[in-house]
Amino acid sequence: MQTQITLKHPKRLISLFPIGKKYLLVAISFICLMALFYSSFVNQYRTIITGSNAELKPTENKPELTQAATLINSNSPSTTTVSTVVSDAQAFYAMLSSTQQTTLQKTYTTTLAKKWSNLPCGANCRNGIQLGTNLTSVQYAAAMLVIKDALSANANDGYDEYYQMNLAEAYLHANGGGNGYDSTLRWMAFLNAPTTTGPWMLQFGGHHYAGNICFNNGHVIGATPFFMGLEPKTFTYNSTSYDPLGDERNAFAILFASLSTSELASAHLSTSFNDCTLVPGESNGGSGTFPSTPVGISCGTLTTTQQNLALEVIRHYVNDMDSATATAVMSIYTNEIANTYIAYTGNGTSGNPASFLVNQGHYVRIDGPSAWIEFSCQGGIVIQGQIHYHTVWRDKLHDYGVNLTGAAIDTLSTTGITSINGNNSITIYPNPTIENISFKLENEIIRATVIIVNSVTGQIVKNPELFSGQNFNTDISTLSSGTYIVKVQIKGKTVYVGKFTKN
Repeated sequence: MQTQITLKHPKRLISLFPIGKKYLLVAISFICLMALFYSSFVNQYRTIITGSNAELKPTENKPELTQAATLINSNSPSTTTVSTVVSDAQAFYAMLSSTQQTTLQKTYTTTLAKKWSNLPCGANCRNGIQLGTNLTSVQYAAAMLVIKDALSANANDGYDEYYQMNLAEAYLHANGGGNGYDSTLRWMAFLNAPTTTGPWMLQFGGHHYAGNICFNNGHVIGATPFFMGLEPKTFTYNSTSYDPLGDERNAFAILFASLSTSELASAHLSTSFNDCTLVPGESNGGSGTFPSTPVGISCGTLTTTQQNLALEVIRHYVNDMDSATATAVMSIYTNEIANTYIAYTGNGTSGNPASFLVNQGHYVRIDGPSAWIEFSCQGGIVIQGQIHYHTVWRDKLHDYGVNLTGAAIDTLSTTGITSINGNNSITIYPNPTIENISFKLENEIIRATVIIVNSVTGQIVKNPELFSGQNFNTDISTLSSGTYIVKVQIKGKTVYVGKFTKN
């Protein structure tokens, strides 16, 4: 924000006041000097509150800007350690009054963890402190820094997308939405105190945004549920055009347009959808229950190019997180792509991306062993006569960080909160058995392989099975009677071992 003063035809202005030329020149010089001082002060104040050249929090004398969120435009890298998130969260907490601190930070419960929504329902359906007019500019900048730390710093991902969606709320406020829609209607909550040595959860969002990120022992252990929405689907604000969900929409459209006519027929759903199935949020009647049977077409039947297009869609969601988490999670989803299904509703046609996600009721889904992503086209609520978007990313194995006890998802070098050293024994049941065995591990693990070998010969007697999570069961009815060993391996290293008898 630069302050400029332009005087047209200063000589003509002076000629109008021949007696006061000297004094008028002095006054003009003083005004220019004060303008330069004001500009310098503003830039210095920006740096004090953000460490960058970010815009100041909009002021009350500009109502159309008051609704716009502050973008912290620093040159920080895209990878932020959990310790940075924690230290900045603690700094924000320390800036608040005791009453504000009590509002911001609660003890974790599963009920509070599931208190989120995409609806414009204020504090009634979500936790925490409002990040609006009740915070000072310094407090507001500190809160934004916590969110930026937890998200990607890449353009049109993560924090940048969050900022653009806040501007969309400002747009709604200024274009018929009134006080029910406003970028100051954003909330943040800490469930448990932020720490690098224990579990806690960061929640932030409001209408059309919900972030739920879980941490434990300095690791990210959950990045979902993660919801984004947008009305209108594109907009212009302060002479700048925005399309924050364009990447996600276009990637989906390109994926489905790559399908042949027969593949589209297999992927098409007869069911109609008014919204994503796992919103509007669990505090507003949404469900965290995933369908037990995938529908649509399996990516395992598609070409490598088409599978990569599906992974490109997924990447636009996963890349909203810090780069370490995104890299590790994408590795898991990539390994699962052959067992991942895609499905849609609408009348899109093969080879024509522009025919997908263009009308109310159009809907697309990705359903994998771990990944769940939906994108739905809604009718206009505030801006009539056009569609707007809802989209959600869930992880079947790591939602809510499995109640803050799950495995780290920001690294592939650990199988849980701490690395498992040596062979940990597992209890298998029923034992002895005839048809099936089951077990539950001490820690949740990622990308493991379950191997069953004959205890006498050491031969593998059943095809290895991929496994992520804590609970596992398998059919062993075809095995001969005898004693067998179960090995749970990660990257070829046995981390769990158990023994059972087949009758």
